[in-house]
Amino acid sequence: MNIPSSIASDYARWRKFLHDNVRFLMKGSEIHTEEHCARVLLFALLIAEEMKLPQDDREALGAASVFHDSRRMEDGYDTGHGDRAAAYYREYCEKGGLSFDQRVFDVMSFHDRDDTLGIEAMKQKKPPLKDEILLYKIFKDADALDRFRLGPNGLDPRFLRTKEAKGLVSYAKKVWEESKK
Repeated sequence: MNIPSSIASDYARWRKFLHDNVRFLMKGSEIHTEEHCARVLLFALLIAEEMKLPQDDREALGAASVFHDSRRMEDGYDTGHGDRAAAYYREYCEKGGLSFDQRVFDVMSFHDRDDTLGIEAMKQKKPPLKDEILLYKIFKDADALDRFRLGPNGLDPRFLRTKEAKGLVSYAKKVWEESKK
């Protein structure tokens, strides 16, 4: 996979972190894997680059990407795996592995829920957290861009939230096809 130079160092650092540090509960999955999280990372960083987001937002997307499916217990809907992944992330940070970011926790907590629930919960924060809803939308789009692994009709671009993600649909399909070789 050819990683654009503009995100190569962030991608390589987070990819290594994922491989070396994140442990998945579900060992036999063929669709919610370390490789899936790496592709979500790639798409999240590409969207962030296109939007010219600051480094702290890119770091938040990196952390959410590598932890988000680590606590799945099944390949179906598994509502609640986002909360479990967020708790795992918090525990990891408490042990000194990373600096905790509440936005990462919230994005992961709600990534397996309907957007209205996640966005409404984030709107209720007092004070609101910087760029949290934007990061949530970017992350959900990055996760969705890897739906080609579910079949040729796994992704419906009409449901993507950002124009930047919509511009990556062909690229995402190509990344998936290359990953199968």
